[in-house]
Amino acid sequence: MSGISGITGLNTNPYVQNINKTRTKTVTSPVKQDEPKQTSTKKVAAWAAVIGGLLLTAGAIIASRGKAIKQQKLLSEIPKDLQARFEPLKNLKGKEFVDKAYSEMVDYMGLKGIAPQKVLQEGADGIMSVQGGYNMMDNTISYTSGFFTKLNKTQQINLLSHELKHCEQFTNMLRTEGITVEKYVQSTVDSMIKDAIKSPFNNMAFRLAHQKAVAAGKEAEFLAKTKESWTKDLSKNVEEAYKDVLKMPKFKADSPEGKKAFEHLKANSEYEGLDAFGFGSEAYQNNPLEVEAYAFGGKIEDMFKKFCAAYNL
Repeated sequence: MSGISGITGLNTNPYVQNINKTRTKTVTSPVKQDEPKQTSTKKVAAWAAVIGGLLLTAGAIIASRGKAIKQQKLLSEIPKDLQARFEPLKNLKGKEFVDKAYSEMVDYMGLKGIAPQKVLQEGADGIMSVQGGYNMMDNTISYTSGFFTKLNKTQQINLLSHELKHCEQFTNMLRTEGITVEKYVQSTVDSMIKDAIKSPFNNMAFRLAHQKAVAAGKEAEFLAKTKESWTKDLSKNVEEAYKDVLKMPKFKADSPEGKKAFEHLKANSEYEGLDAFGFGSEAYQNNPLEVEAYAFGGKIEDMFKKFCAAYNL
């Protein structure tokens, strides 16, 4: 005890002196003692920064690679010629998108010089929906205003493709041997008369005249005269609207195109359209003309969705 207390004075205790010498060395060389510790800390921080940077870089590479693989997979599911038609649509929207998408689909389907030159905007939307479609008497495609403002791009390209499929169906009928303009129009008039009889909102003048003929026991005569009159008037319209199509080479009746055209001619005579609220009956949904058009429009929409997902559009 006494030796330790002598630290403050002249201490001759060799043990205490050794302690003092050791402490002296420690106190008089502070930099030399701390330097290894600071260097070690700096090295750890530097290595941590390097490793962190490498991990971030690796993560970015993996994410980029994953994105590239996903994009490649999505694009691999889209035919190359269809991809080429989608490319010009990337940065378009509104009517500009509709016009360009329509033009690209016309070319893709081989309908240049056959399909209407552009999509028309006619009238306001219906009670519950956007309205419009392909007019087989005038060879026109038109929609109400909501088509251009309320629908997204995938819906728009679906409907454009759907109606262009109808254009292909009806023009192929007129391009098939054995299907004259008169037969073509008669098939449409058959469905028009059925629709006029059935729908309480369609052609009120016809309905009143029909009811009068039924009451007089002259329904068959009335319907025959109506069919003759409508066919005569609409045939002139068709000849003018499809004058370029009618000049094209004909499909043989027994060719794949010809056989399908005759099937579609029959389907057209049995056609039932949408009601005033935009809903279709089971007969409408199962009509071969609509089955084919819906399938094609859905396929194009699905392909376009994948294209948009591939490019994060």
